[in-house]
Order: sequence, then C-alpha cells, then structure tokens
Amino acid sequence: MTVDASGPFPVHAFTPRLRAVGALLHAMVLGTLCYFTALLFKDVLAGTQSLLPEPLAAGLAVGGVLPLIALRLLRLGTRATVTVRPEGLVLTQQGGAHFEIPFEALESIRPWRLPIPGPGLTLRLRTGRAFDHGLEIQAPMPLLAAMGTRGEALNDPRVRYAQARSEKWRRRWYDQGLKYGLVPGVLAGIFFRAHQYISFGGPFGELQMYGWTAYLMSFVRTWLPVFLALLLFGCFWRALAEALCFSAAWLGPRWARNVRIGAEWSCRALYYVALPVFLAVRLLG
Repeated sequence: MTVDASGPFPVHAFTPRLRAVGALLHAMVLGTLCYFTALLFKDVLAGTQSLLPEPLAAGLAVGGVLPLIALRLLRLGTRATVTVRPEGLVLTQQGGAHFEIPFEALESIRPWRLPIPGPGLTLRLRTGRAFDHGLEIQAPMPLLAAMGTRGEALNDPRVRYAQARSEKWRRRWYDQGLKYGLVPGVLAGIFFRAHQYISFGGPFGELQMYGWTAYLMSFVRTWLPVFLALLLFGCFWRALAEALCFSAAWLGPRWARNVRIGAEWSCRALYYVALPVFLAVRLLG
C-alpha cells in the first residue's frame, strides 16, 4: 500500500477490551521469555544444567508461541486505515465500517503510556471521553505530521521511540531465516559432528549402527539446546536494547535515532559473534 501525505495510514483499531486482551497476550509472551531467560542465566552463573531443553521448549510453546499466534490473529481482525482530510480523520475498518472524526470534535491526540501490545494513539474528544477505538500504529510520525498543528503529540518521546524502532528494526523473512535457522543450524551441526566422532568414530557412525531415526533424533537433541540458548540470550540483549532506546527517546530526536542505530548493530554483533563464541566455549568446555 502506497501512503501519501494524507494516507491511508495502516493501523489496528482496538476497542478497550480488545486492547486489554492484546496487552495480556503480549505480557504473557514477555513474562515467559523473562522467566526462562532468568533461569538460563542462573544455570550459566552457577555452572549447572537444571533447565532441560524439553521442558524449556514446552514452556516456550505454551507461554510464548501460542499467545503470539493469538495476538497475530487479533491484529488480523483489527486491521484498519486512517485517512487525513481537511475536515478531520476517517477510520475505515477492514469490514467496511467508517468512522468520521471532525477536527473540531477532537480535544487532543495522546500516545499510549505503555506501547502494549504496540505503540498507539488515543483520540480524546471534546466531550471528555476517548474515541471508541485506540489506534495501534508502528510508525506514528507520518500520521501526526499529516494532521499539521493538530498532531501535537509529534514531539512526544514515546512517538520518537516508536518511529525510530519502526525505521531501524524491520524483520524480513531472510533475517528470520538467518537468525533462527542458519546460525543455530551451523552451530548445532558443528557440535553434532564432534559428538559423532567422539561417540561413534565418524560422522555417520550412529546412522550405520542404529539407523536414520536414532541419527536424526540425536541431531535434534543437539540442535534444540543450541537454538533455545541463542533465542533466550538474544531476547535478553533485545530487552536491554529496547530499554536503552526508550530512555534515549526522552533526550531528543537525535538521541532516539542514533541510540537506536547503535543498539541494533550491537544486538547483531552480540548475537552473530559474541553469543556463538560464548556458546561454543560453554558446550565444548
């Protein structure tokens, strides 16, 4: 979709109840990741292995993957667009419903205090209440800029944070494939090959002795802890980066932009270089 100066701007239109559901799902995902990351770091610092891969995978599936799927479905059901006209805003939901909000009826536009389940805007009316739908929008600045002087929230730190994040953290399919497919696969392949030589005298010793089922299951048992460890370590650094970027947004636009760039490159370096090296030393040691 091509977006011009007046839109249409893609948004998700949440009623208060739907946003509460989305926030709950988002909190479940974050809570699950924080919980298991803390357990992983506890094991690393204590030199133990109380967090086994199978229970960890099951916990992440229930507390992380399932809520993410539900949140994705919720967002699919709340897709909408906002168009800025000289007389006001027009919200068009995917089912065809239209809501026209004249500028003269608007008191203010306020960013959500917490970007959960994502960054968004609340339309406050002159009647003293909020418009029935909150607008979740990943890049709010173009919409606010299109509103001119009525987009008074344009310089809000939360808007700066959301805009910088949308511009510098774009997850494409090949990024996901590299991060969650290639890197864990290569590391697991190295460890699996070493295990085969040590235990069976060659790269295909287990295959020749016990067949494909045992061979592939052995690889899965090697790959799973590598994948989960990389996932949780990556989540840990991502959490620190987002906290840093959110804090920097309060210092000004340049801080929001520059700190975001530095944080993204630091996360890449930590994930693609530092974390594999640490994991190799940890597992081989």
